[in-house]
Parts: sequence; structure tokens; C-alpha cells
Amino acid sequence: MPYTTKEIVKKHILDHHIGSTIVGDEAMQLIGTEDARLQRRMILSQSETVKGKELNEPIKESISFSAGDTVSLSHGKLIPESVVTASDSSLGQIYVENADYHVDYDAGTIRRLASGSIPASSSVVIWYLFFRIYQRGVDYDINYQGGALRRRSSGAIESGQQILVDYTAEFSSLDDAAIENAITEANGLIVLFIDPSHSDSKDRALVTAETYLAVSIICRIRGMESISPSLGRSGGDGDARSWAAISEMYRKEAYNILSPYAAAVSSFKSPTKA
Repeated sequence: MPYTTKEIVKKHILDHHIGSTIVGDEAMQLIGTEDARLQRRMILSQSETVKGKELNEPIKESISFSAGDTVSLSHGKLIPESVVTASDSSLGQIYVENADYHVDYDAGTIRRLASGSIPASSSVVIWYLFFRIYQRGVDYDINYQGGALRRRSSGAIESGQQILVDYTAEFSSLDDAAIENAITEANGLIVLFIDPSHSDSKDRALVTAETYLAVSIICRIRGMESISPSLGRSGGDGDARSWAAISEMYRKEAYNILSPYAAAVSSFKSPTKA
């Protein structure tokens, strides 16, 4: 009987943010109402932002730094490298990003740099483009576990349109079957390793060791998936090595915990003279 449970393994993975990956601006094309696969699966629920470039002309805003050096624009999720900032609408003096000002593209804020050319408490004119943010359940549907998006024909996303997706992929959303299989495998390894006298032990250390072994197995599987062409993965050797390193770390720690419970190693008796 396993010492740990899927709830314990899930909680450990979530609490330690194992395998959490923040993905930004992943490009994909939605055609018809067919599923389109993201590069990763097991997406953290409601972590996604689906966006598209729909503006042809930039927005123009006049802003003032009189109340402080950071000003919020009317829109967030700005398109990178689309910002132009000048002293007036006639482009009398054009300011330089990261020399005169800093832009937070996600938040939609601009900050005047004290070392730059924009005078304190002055006003500037800014032009920029921003992404249109599409709505889940209105413009698209998402399968979090499978990592797939599907366009809604009644929504604002055109068939064949190129979109960008931000999301967080996390182990915490692993399906129960995968975790239960890892626990079963981990339990089999522990049964082979420990002395039979500890089989019915309620020692908390055995729970921890089995949890670590289950996490190690899950990491090993995730590493293999990251380089599997059949699963559409594109993480490559770098991801595989990272998963392998995490897997080995948990495996070693599990056996360190298990060492006091190890079965005695049998040995041959010294020969005696008959």
C-alpha cells in the first residue's frame, strides 16, 4: 500500500513551484474551429492571455509627469517597439526609450528617467500600438490539461489569424492518473529497498521519501516529453537536462531518507574447515 497520496504529491509540486514555466508571446494560428496545440500542456487555469495585433494606426496620447515620474496609459499590453515619445505633436524633440524614459509594455506605463532629456513635471505626446485581448468563452475555448486552443466562430478572432499567447505551464495541474502511476512506481521501488519489517510502518519519513520519488519519476517523464517529436514538444535538450537534474535531485534525497530503512545486505559466510 502506498505511503503517500496524490494530494500530498500535488501539494508539494504546487508549494515548491516545480516545473512552473512562464511562456510569453507564443505565436500560433487558429484555423476554423479546430484545436491548435500550444508548445506545452498542463496550463495553469486562467493564466493565459490571448492577444492579437488588430490596430493599423497608433494611438496618440498627451500625458503629464506633473504628479510623478510614472504615468499609466489608457491601454496595457502594448506592442513591443511600437512606442514613440516626443515633446509635442509636431515631433519637436523625439525622446529615446531607455535613455529618456522606460516603458512597461505589459502594464502600459511610462516612466521618466531623471538622467534623461524629459524635464521634470513636463508633458509629452506618446504614440503606441496595443494588443487586442480576446476573451475566453467568447472568442476562444482552451483545454488547460491538453494545452490546446480553439477559436469560436462567433468571436472576434478571424479564421487563419495569427495570435500570441502568454500562459503559465505548471505541474500542479497534472492529471490524477499520471500522479497515481508515479506513486505506484515509487512504492514498488521503496518496497524493494526497505527491510520488510518496515512495510507497515506509519513513519512520516516514508511518506516524504515516496513523495520525493514520485516527483522524481514525474520529472523524468516530463524530460522525455520535452524532446518527443510525437508530442509536439520544442523545448529541446536544455529542457530535458533541466528536468533530468530536478529528477536526480529528488531521487537522491529520497534514498537518503530511506537509508535507515534499507534491508540488510546478505553476505557469504567465511569458509570453515570441515
